[in-house]
Amino acid sequence: MYKHIVLWKLKAEADGLNKDQLAIEVKQRLDALPSVISEIKEYEVAINIGSYGASFYDVSLISIFENKDTFWAYTKYPEHDEVVDFIQSVQEDEQIVDYEL
Repeated sequence: MYKHIVLWKLKAEADGLNKDQLAIEVKQRLDALPSVISEIKEYEVAINIGSYGASFYDVSLISIFENKDTFWAYTKYPEHDEVVDFIQSVQEDEQIVDYEL
């Protein structure tokens, strides 16, 4: 099993949207991917509700794939690329952790 975890810190404002609106837009775009990408086994997207000092990131993704090959196949879909392009345009920072179980 291959896990892919991503955390995003969003800009305060971009594309005419504030940070809260951007988080909703990012989540909606990510949530659409499992319906078009069959390699995804599990997919969880969340907006951070924490409001304490260590709560730095705004949106998280935890995704699970059968193996590394199916993960890399997921990254080749044009729908995935469109979402990545949008997120990169509205993010300040991104952190990624991948691992196998």
